Amino acid sequence: MKYSFTEIERTQVISNFMKDGKVISVPAKEKKKYILSSEFTKRFDAGKMYSEQEINDELLTMFSKDDYVEQRRYLITFELFKRTSDGTQYWLNSDDNKEIMI
Repeated sequence: MKYSFTEIERTQVISNFMKDGKVISVPAKEKKKYILSSEFTKRFDAGKMYSEQEINDELLTMFSKDDYVEQRRYLITFELFKRTSDGTQYWLNSDDNKEIMI
């Protein structure tokens, strides 16, 4: 599942839902969640494997402890990350062409 968004939309979502690199409120609209999840993926390197704990630790730097598990699921639902069937290893989805329009 991918959403197209403009740089203006990205900037508005970040401005409205983040402060100092942390999400202050999780948006209700899925597209806005996608934009925040896309922003989160910038913290990772393509081609590198990450443990679930590494993903969790990084999620906790951006989301509250009440939200990080749901946000980890969105990384898979939005096809931004792939994971092993047992859920222990994650990697950026190289098939993901984030559709950002200017």
